Amino acid sequence: MSAIAAFRVSILALLSDASNAIFSNNDVDQALRWALSQYSLRRPFIRTYQFTVDATTGVHTLPADFITRHITKVELYDEDPDDIVDLTFYAFQRDEQWIVETKYEVSAGDILQISYSTIHTVDGLDAAAGTTLAAADEPIIHVGAAGRAAQMRALDRIETINMNKDVVQMYKLLAADYLFFFAQFSTAEPGIVLALPDFPALDVS
Repeated sequence: MSAIAAFRVSILALLSDASNAIFSNNDVDQALRWALSQYSLRRPFIRTYQFTVDATTGVHTLPADFITRHITKVELYDEDPDDIVDLTFYAFQRDEQWIVETKYEVSAGDILQISYSTIHTVDGLDAAAGTTLAAADEPIIHVGAAGRAAQMRALDRIETINMNKDVVQMYKLLAADYLFFFAQFSTAEPGIVLALPDFPALDVS
């Protein structure tokens, strides 16, 4: 089973909808994107990018296709890891393009090694190649995505017009339980272990 298929199965199980009778894969995937985005705010996936300096300067405009939420570190790269030097920097966006200002000028031909944060991926979701989540954290993402899916269904005016009021309330309560736990985990300091509670089964009969 592919990673995205396994995630869908786990999320649908929390929603008591193993057959996709209520939640489509598109619903689940959209909720999963939200959960990954929220999780990544607190526990981002860090990648590195190397930028060759064209001319001696302290202002470095990165390519337009360089996309990130935050630049976390800038180093002067060297083939010898012991000679890599941390640089004091200020990074900001102008017209949707990242600019890095270093405290001191960097010589032409030198390489900046830029560490930046990005949203975690699940293999197969939006054509991602590989899952970057820690295996131990995957159940938390399942809970967050299930909570988001339940919340969106409860709030969907088209769906709720024809939905029994008790079912709408049940989705709201389920969403509140799931999202509360997800928020607790997402804001906890790294290293703190939270056990998954026994969530109530969802009865939509």
